Amino acid sequence: MTKATIGESHKRFIEEMNAAEVRKTINEKTVAILVFGACENHGDHMPFGSDFIFPIEVAKRVAAKANNVIVFPPIPYGVSLHHDQFQMTMSIKPETLVGLICDLLSSLVQNHVSRVLIINGHDGNIGPIEISARLIKNKHPDMTIACLEAWWVLVGQLKKDLFEVWSGLGHGGEAETSALLAIRPDLVNIELAPREIVPRLPENIRIFWKFDELTSTGATGAPQKANMKKGHEILQTLEDVLLSFIKEMDSSDWKYGLYLK
Repeated sequence: MTKATIGESHKRFIEEMNAAEVRKTINEKTVAILVFGACENHGDHMPFGSDFIFPIEVAKRVAAKANNVIVFPPIPYGVSLHHDQFQMTMSIKPETLVGLICDLLSSLVQNHVSRVLIINGHDGNIGPIEISARLIKNKHPDMTIACLEAWWVLVGQLKKDLFEVWSGLGHGGEAETSALLAIRPDLVNIELAPREIVPRLPENIRIFWKFDELTSTGATGAPQKANMKKGHEILQTLEDVLLSFIKEMDSSDWKYGLYLK
């Protein structure tokens, strides 16, 4: 990445922009990227901030290559009630997150930004994100709200030969550990990665578990199978998916469905 490219990407982060830069940059065709994560145990080998450290890096890479994209500061806390048996789980109530997301989306509407891409890094946020998006969409039909809900599932579906165990799944597992190794190897102590654990769960019916029912380590999956090479492939896959999505939406002026007939 050249210095010029870095400079251009740098000005895609609203917390680093002044009012003059915001007036010059943001318009009705701007795509707002919101990132939601969590602060919780990911096993002895992974940082507590994994669920927002990685998604914000994905957002940075997308913003460096996409036109008219603004990245907002990540929300580092999520709905982690199911992890609260592990030390220092920092959780917010589902209704709190719903209210927060609704407020943020309403702020975008107030500022005439109607194109939103949410990058989520934590499973407990999926429900609140959907509720919030549907509430705001119902109130503001002209708004387009898109979401990458579960990147850790998507990469396993798109890269079936990349992972060795459980399609890369797991909390602090093969995919998530690989992803952090690719961007912040200084935060991963692979020597402390626990042994493989793939919980026995029904295949087609979902159980709403507490995490201490699945593991005693704070992690599941096969983190010992993680490596930096897999992490870089995860990053590239997600970057390609999101850039392709933005390009496709831009080509239709962010219209879809019956609007395209």
